[in-house]
Amino acid sequence: MEIKNIEMAIEVLEKSPEFADLVPEVRSNIVMAKEGAKETKDVAGVPGRITTVKGWPKSFMKPDFGVSSHMARLVLSMMKHDPQRRSALNIRYSEEIVDICRKLGLKVSSYNRHHEPEDVVNFEGGTIPWGVEEAIDKLGDIPDVVYHTGGWGKEPMVCLTGPDALEVAKTAVCISKLYSVRVKKSKNETHTKSERNLLKNSMTISGSFEDSYSVVFAPSRSEYIGKKAHVSCTFCAIAEGNSEVDSRVLYKNNNNMIIMNMFPYNRGHLEVVPLEHVTDLNKLGSEEIKDIFVLVQRSIGLIREVLKPDGINVGINLGKAAGSSIKHLHIHIVPRFKVESGFMETTANTRVVEESIDETYTRFMEKIDILRETHEV
Repeated sequence: MEIKNIEMAIEVLEKSPEFADLVPEVRSNIVMAKEGAKETKDVAGVPGRITTVKGWPKSFMKPDFGVSSHMARLVLSMMKHDPQRRSALNIRYSEEIVDICRKLGLKVSSYNRHHEPEDVVNFEGGTIPWGVEEAIDKLGDIPDVVYHTGGWGKEPMVCLTGPDALEVAKTAVCISKLYSVRVKKSKNETHTKSERNLLKNSMTISGSFEDSYSVVFAPSRSEYIGKKAHVSCTFCAIAEGNSEVDSRVLYKNNNNMIIMNMFPYNRGHLEVVPLEHVTDLNKLGSEEIKDIFVLVQRSIGLIREVLKPDGINVGINLGKAAGSSIKHLHIHIVPRFKVESGFMETTANTRVVEESIDETYTRFMEKIDILRETHEV
């Protein structure tokens, strides 16, 4: 299972030319450990690592166990604190990359190789376990991202961690696209239409991973029901950070969150959701309603800034008969455009969404300050 997961992760990385800019001088490796792994031989990785060829990431050998001691030690060190954090990927360090990680809501920490104790320096393979412990102590939590700024003869590095290789790879691609946008902006380059539509593809509903990964879906409501994770409430699970539920959280405060609808009626479909499990709008007090609708206003501002829609629907479905499929209060904010899908697609409740979730998420994150409290509505 670990080998297959890494193979899917490599495919994701190899399809992203932007990720090539994140490959460090020592090259990247993505690893995944078996459940309960204790030794490096229990951790699978990429022999020869991931390099770049003509501007594209490339792996030349199939994943195998016991082939990446450095990244394996990092994962094993992380698993001592969280047994489910079984995967990691190293990318090159820059302040911009670390900043992007923080803006994505990832927990970031670091360690300083110049502060290594003498006994750690003299112990072969001791730096990474020591660094992980330093990063955890510094953050007071288990980080999603661990970085260091280098040392004598050691390249600075950023390491992404997660429950499996595929999820880590998707995170890396998202970071790489944001980094690409930021670099191009700093060079005052004009974005072409093709650059803005990095993941734009037509729709396939079924087929192999190779056929469907780089395309976006057009789900019916029945397919939506079938794809839900086995949790009592999807929104509660997202609010709690449950990794079983695929989500794209744009903003969260003490009371509410703004998320992307993973089965959108249209591209850029957002939802404002109370963190508390509330099922009836009339159960909320006036201040709670005010807080929610301030975020609705900001969501509208974000959509207008990023997608330039011709109109926006704002709606609440209360009860199954009204179209609600999740018994947790949420407000839909749906961009509308003069040219959308055809009549049959709309009336059949199956909509072709011409832009992937991750591309829209990337574009929203570039303007995320619009959602913050300091931003005037």
